[in-house]
Amino acid sequence: MNADLELYKIFYTVAGCENISQAAERLYISQPAVSKSIKKLESVVGIALFSRNSRGVKLTEEGKVLYDYVEKAMKQIILGENIVAKLKQKEYGEIKLGVSSTLCKYILIPNLKPFMDMYPNIKIKIINKTTIETLKLVEEGEIDFAIVSRPFDSSSFDFIKLAEIQDIFVAGKGYIETLDIHHPGEIFSKANVMLLESGNITRKYIDKFFQQNNIQLKPEIEISNMDFLIEFAKAGLGITSVIKNFVEKELNEGDLIEIPLEAAIPKRTIGIIHHKKIPLTIASHTFIAYIKDRINDTL
Repeated sequence: MNADLELYKIFYTVAGCENISQAAERLYISQPAVSKSIKKLESVVGIALFSRNSRGVKLTEEGKVLYDYVEKAMKQIILGENIVAKLKQKEYGEIKLGVSSTLCKYILIPNLKPFMDMYPNIKIKIINKTTIETLKLVEEGEIDFAIVSRPFDSSSFDFIKLAEIQDIFVAGKGYIETLDIHHPGEIFSKANVMLLESGNITRKYIDKFFQQNNIQLKPEIEISNMDFLIEFAKAGLGITSVIKNFVEKELNEGDLIEIPLEAAIPKRTIGIIHHKKIPLTIASHTFIAYIKDRINDTL
């Protein structure tokens, strides 16, 4: 660009007003400053841009050619400024978030519609992957943030805690009654054990608990979805590990029975992660603040 952008802004305003004095008032600068800027731009481009008359100024034929391009550029700048203003007012934006199937069902879905009602012009793209796959997407900058459960390597991420969750073992009432259990330590040797697949973050957490408590375990059923494990347990197929916060209804209604353990599984946290070196958008900040308040009220 041969000329300062400000010169083109003044040129655009003068062309629209067809009057130096009116353009000066609109630009909040002096009339001599406007005239000087037009002369400077004409010097840079090497042609006369305006012809003077008794009523003001008019574009020359060459000036009209330049104006057509400047007008398009100025309209794009004005459009950009308007969009940024809407972003600041949370009237516009886009969010790309990642979440596992379990957290999508129990954390995201119950809180999504109220947010969309509150901010109807914020577009939300949801990427449903395993936690391990989601962490990789955040690290690569493919998504803005993710709702995940710990543990994981957090060296690349900022973690915003939402709530604590409690892993427990459950079974259907009828299934427990078929087992001859005299103390909690016998349950894993006598029952059919059903767990999430070995690559799952929750499964890794449960495996670590077993190792620390010297419990040998070989699950009869492994599956990628916790909801299926809940249904299998309700159907009397065995015992399984679930997140207590997400099965309160089944526990209260007696569809599932919590199995007492000799040592309780330590609580862990769910929260939002984002890359430390990638700034969050206004829309992302808005969603995170919203869901933090909602989770505090529900979990």
